[in-house]
Amino acid sequence: MTPRRNCVAVIQVMMDMIPKDQTEFLKALQWNLEDAAYKAPEETLQWERTAYTLSKYIPVPEQDWELQVVSIFTTEPVEAIKAKVAEFLKLQQEGWKELEDDIGEKISDAKLIL
Repeated sequence: MTPRRNCVAVIQVMMDMIPKDQTEFLKALQWNLEDAAYKAPEETLQWERTAYTLSKYIPVPEQDWELQVVSIFTTEPVEAIKAKVAEFLKLQQEGWKELEDDIGEKISDAKLIL
């Protein structure tokens, strides 16, 4: 069994990686850190709240520091995260292409009816 990680320590390490100009993000994580400090280690709420903060400020990690922060939180290697992001963006682009094709087809059908 792997040992539990300390949420407060993880948040602090992430905060050290984030550029100082990301003030709102750092402020939100500071709240997460202070909140986690008052939770029992076996409680998961602080991890869920921190995950929400990360998803709000890093919806799709692209910059090196963003990838590092996500890696610290998830314990996944940066290269694995990059691969997942690339796959996500590819699928997203394919989805938009499909939607554009569907809309274009419906517009063509509507013109025939008119």
